Amino acid sequence: MMTPTKITYMSKILVALSLASLALAPPPSALSAQVVVGNTPENSPFRDIAATQRITLFAGYFKAQTDAIGAIPQSGPSLGVRYDLPVAGPADFFARFERVSSHRESFDPTLPAATRSLGQQNLGLYIGDLGFDLNLTGRRTWHGIIPAVGLAIGIASAPDNSTKDPYNFGTQFEFSGDVGIRFKPTNSYELRLNATPTFYQNHYPLAYYAVPNGGTAILPTSTARSGFTHAIDYTAGLSIPLFR
Repeated sequence: MMTPTKITYMSKILVALSLASLALAPPPSALSAQVVVGNTPENSPFRDIAATQRITLFAGYFKAQTDAIGAIPQSGPSLGVRYDLPVAGPADFFARFERVSSHRESFDPTLPAATRSLGQQNLGLYIGDLGFDLNLTGRRTWHGIIPAVGLAIGIASAPDNSTKDPYNFGTQFEFSGDVGIRFKPTNSYELRLNATPTFYQNHYPLAYYAVPNGGTAILPTSTARSGFTHAIDYTAGLSIPLFR
């Protein structure tokens, strides 16, 4: 006779617990209002992008280091083209060619100091290099932005047309860093800003150290004949994807 009483008593406890849990449970509207941790794909600041080849036309200003007499190629506006090819992971290979509208002071070292200046000579400084960039956000954008850093090596050349000045910049070894930001508003094009520290060699002719009759040398012997000089190349460009 005790078993039915036990069953009835346990049933009442289970019914009471079920009613209490229903009373304490939040309504469906409250569940839908709970905050979701993280971002849904449509609200994420990151967007995946296709790894495509790109061609970039750019222009800017080449801010060159100066020397005491202004004999080396000086600062000037620049214009160039760049090709980027995605390779492994977040890395891009690139090839770049640029022309800087430069100038320099020309001298005839055989003349006295008062008359040896031949004035300003305009010349083109040409830079061509190959390098690799590392996209810091990988193959995706962050709010449409892709920061990148890289390194490149190549040559710098500045043909000289002066007949009385023995200085000739010639063709020199060049290497550079690459610090850039890509803005990708759509898949059809992107904008690119770069600040490129560039290092290249310079050689003064021996005639600049010679002392003409009744005069002084163009350069003192304390000035090194050769060494590296530098510039920072500021550019802005428009990139268009290829072979999408």
